[in-house]
Amino acid sequence: MARYLIASDPITATGPHSLAQVVQASVRAVDERTLYPVARSDAGLAFQPKTLLALLSYCYARQIYGSAHIENDMACDGKFRQLCHDEFPDAGVLRRFRRENRETVRLCLAEALGFLAEQKVKAGVVTKVSPAHLAEEATRRITMAMFIDSLELDGD
Repeated sequence: MARYLIASDPITATGPHSLAQVVQASVRAVDERTLYPVARSDAGLAFQPKTLLALLSYCYARQIYGSAHIENDMACDGKFRQLCHDEFPDAGVLRRFRRENRETVRLCLAEALGFLAEQKVKAGVVTKVSPAHLAEEATRRITMAMFIDSLELDGD
């Protein structure tokens, strides 16, 4: 089942109301010059550093870790395919982007996880979550993605 990877609702004046909006806001705040590109500068939208950063941050926040799984989800997501003119990065590009930009992925992911934690606090499921815990959880999820990718590569 494909997951919708593209947010369709704009951020309102009161702030983001969805995980996708939080990821978009977090990625917009990143200076693109700090990102290591993994494709040519004339590559399509899906290969641009900020797009890859948003994609990985969103997927890892949703506990979608394997690069091959993410690649498959992009291929099955009609909105994503339409936006990117049926061009999307393969699992190898996703792995390389994560490797080259791990710290920035971790920071954006921690912000996304902060939003999810706030939702749980509002629902009374958990008490306040510390920024240190969010940073640790972001690191854990990136490590999980690396582990799953290593299993996928071993299976080839």
